[in-house]
Amino acid sequence: MDDEVLARIGAGRIIAILRGDFRGLELEIASVLYESGITAIEVTLNSPDALVAIGRLTVGIGDKLSIGAGTVMSVDHVLRAADSGAGFIVSPNRNVGVIEATKRLEMVSIPGCFTPSEICEALDAGADAVKLFPAISLGSSFVRAIRSPLGEVRMIPTGGVNPEMAGEFLTAGAWALGVGSELVSSDVSAVGGLVRLRAKAAAFVKAVQTQ
Repeated sequence: MDDEVLARIGAGRIIAILRGDFRGLELEIASVLYESGITAIEVTLNSPDALVAIGRLTVGIGDKLSIGAGTVMSVDHVLRAADSGAGFIVSPNRNVGVIEATKRLEMVSIPGCFTPSEICEALDAGADAVKLFPAISLGSSFVRAIRSPLGEVRMIPTGGVNPEMAGEFLTAGAWALGVGSELVSSDVSAVGGLVRLRAKAAAFVKAVQTQ
């Protein structure tokens, strides 16, 4: 399963992050994202009913999108996310126990890293990719610099990424991007929210496809 998940993320190069209360609209949101060309969704575990949402997405659209759990801080969280159907695990930090538990369950591991040492430690523990967080602080120059000694690492800048920055990060050598409220915000629940989401998704996909 992990190879398929990696292939999907690599194909779309955007992980849409759902953080917050979306009032049961997760499937509608996922459909808009998929139709726009986005192939992976992360539901953060600090969102209301996150595990329920992961299960609903896995059953409803998991044959088309890779569904993962984010803000995973413990092995217990990994186990519960796996039981809900998550195919990948994303963390804001580098926790070796979380990485190892994720790989034992044959899921894709994407821990958060901020330094070259953390990146290397994550890879040594079995991580498939690293979430560079917060990307807005590191900048695209960090990705370019890391490419020299660590050319094979899959880097996923996350945190504050907008369509303009997306192109910069990908040109610098990022493998994919994690995009949260810049794409899926609480505004999606308001009147016309899904229409606005489609426009934002199109802008991100265009930025990716031009690289």
